[in-house]
Amino acid sequence: MREVIRSNEVEIKTFTALQVIIRGSGDSKFNNLLNKKLNLLPPSDNLRIVSDDNHILAKLSYDQWNLIFLNKDENLKVQNFCHEINKNSEMLATNISDAQVFFQISGENTYSMMNKLTHFDFREKNFKTMTAAQTLMARIDCNLYKLNTHILVSCNRSFSDYFEDRLIDAVNF
Repeated sequence: MREVIRSNEVEIKTFTALQVIIRGSGDSKFNNLLNKKLNLLPPSDNLRIVSDDNHILAKLSYDQWNLIFLNKDENLKVQNFCHEINKNSEMLATNISDAQVFFQISGENTYSMMNKLTHFDFREKNFKTMTAAQTLMARIDCNLYKLNTHILVSCNRSFSDYFEDRLIDAVNF
């Protein structure tokens, strides 16, 4: 994890993580397979997150879940996971690890800083802990994951330098 900026009661770090998009029906067969592989029962409600020390699993639409592996050294595990999921004709797992970058944002002024980049409503009643969202930030399509102590923001790696600069600008102004 690399620190981007720590200023004005906001701390931003960037890191890469392994990420897989999983498509499926969300039925009991799907849930049992993921629970067997990850020891996590997939969330059934849209935009909900379940997590443990090694994974974050978020349901982003009626048939799509994003799985984030928090340990960097699990590349072989991710490849094997995708292979096992793709054996089932009713499911699809796609490794998008090389295409994404993550920003971990925390601190007292996180939401006021992020509101400079988006019109998304960060109030607790609309963006509860352990939920996810998809929105534009600084004109970049981002996924947001609100965890207990911080927010993870992922975006396409090709936009990461530009997005990092916009985050720094938002913290400083």
